[in-house]
Amino acid sequence: MYPIHEDIILTPEQQKLVLDYVREVDFHLPGASAEDFTEVIPRARYGGWDFMSEDLESYLVGLKCTKPGFEDQNTFIRMSYGQLMGQPDAERLPVNDPVLASDDMRMQRWRDTPTGPSRTGVDAYATTDGSVPGVDLDLRMIHDTLSDILDFDRRGLTSEDVGYFDLQVDWGVMLAGRYPRLKHFEKEGRLNADQVASLKEFERRCGEAQEVLDHHELPKLDRVWEPERRRHQAHHS
Repeated sequence: MYPIHEDIILTPEQQKLVLDYVREVDFHLPGASAEDFTEVIPRARYGGWDFMSEDLESYLVGLKCTKPGFEDQNTFIRMSYGQLMGQPDAERLPVNDPVLASDDMRMQRWRDTPTGPSRTGVDAYATTDGSVPGVDLDLRMIHDTLSDILDFDRRGLTSEDVGYFDLQVDWGVMLAGRYPRLKHFEKEGRLNADQVASLKEFERRCGEAQEVLDHHELPKLDRVWEPERRRHQAHHS
């Protein structure tokens, strides 16, 4: 099997075909209408090869919603190659749900709005109680990621299943960055009582989950403090 198409830069005529189809099938975001899609992303992504679940004729066409208050909510609609080429007998693929592009961002579940954090820049994680910026987010992330692992195990999934690679990446990020950062601030006495309690609870949960972590070949907490073995002795000095 091999890709039979590639990405297409849509002409104005093809973009109009897309918008006509959007209105024909009443494709819209919750709280908006099909008429609120007035802008098409010119590059149509060929999805028939990139995603195993997609038809080989499938293209993913980006749409921007222009309804006031929805300007940052982007989505896509599935169309076939024949439709984009204007073929009268073109194959029509099942219409997808209008999901937000931001829904697939790894950090999205920890954001406070559908389109990302409401605060950005140097004050993005500023606190009102004087506690260390970002600590509460760190704690939510390490707890949630451990819960993901436990849920993955409860469902009887293995390294051969979809989602395992994501767990490896997410857990590695937590143990390589978030957790050591929290331990540093704990040692410096800069966590408040609730934050210390949450960190201790995470460590307790990890202790109970050691068998699960071993089963899925994921590192345990003590691995964080184990020096990395490198090829050249000079790296260990």
